[in-house]
Amino acid sequence: MDYEKLIKSKERVQQHGEVFTPQWMVQKMLDIEGIKKASENIDATFLEPAAGDGNFLVKILERKLKSVTDNFTYGHWKTKSLFALSSIYGIEFLADNLDIARSRMFIQYLNWYEEVFKEELKSKSDVYKSAIYIINHNIVRGNTLTKKHPDYDSPIVFNEWKRVPGSSSKVEIIQFSFSSLFENEEPLGKIIPEGQLSLFDFEMTNEEKNAEPPLAIVLDIKQVYQIG
Repeated sequence: MDYEKLIKSKERVQQHGEVFTPQWMVQKMLDIEGIKKASENIDATFLEPAAGDGNFLVKILERKLKSVTDNFTYGHWKTKSLFALSSIYGIEFLADNLDIARSRMFIQYLNWYEEVFKEELKSKSDVYKSAIYIINHNIVRGNTLTKKHPDYDSPIVFNEWKRVPGSSSKVEIIQFSFSSLFENEEPLGKIIPEGQLSLFDFEMTNEEKNAEPPLAIVLDIKQVYQIG
């Protein structure tokens, strides 16, 4: 009988408290009323503060991608799948776990794409490069407790991907520090965006409301990799 490996080593458990959530428990938690509905909504935002090697992230993506093919027409699958991908965030302390989580997310996306489109996702295509870009900016290395990078005195930073009203594919990208979710810090700045459930809602001060908005870059979500 094959048993799912829940620890990598005793040392990692002792040093970092690393114990992985078994797949059956992940599925059971995602089937809880309310969470199940959200996990099948491509716009509902999820943040996993201790991502590990991506058990929760991958299963959420699997459900969201199924919703893309179940609820949208063929011609919208590429755009909607990238919006689904952009709604999933994760923070992981250990670099090796981070690499695995990112790889598993991309493999899940790649397998879905090639299954539904019956073709290879070319590495030079816009969708391929944008999927990689979104994953690498949504799943990041950090210490959730200090809200900083484990090795540097720099804040954990995310991109929020907001749909441009009236457009089915264009996004405005806004950069935020993770700590701003708790301390009402000012956003780091608007880099590049309809109704996305956001982790990044915050109460603006009068000064912020009256301030001149930063220059925004608007791109098709299939071309966000062009930001560099």
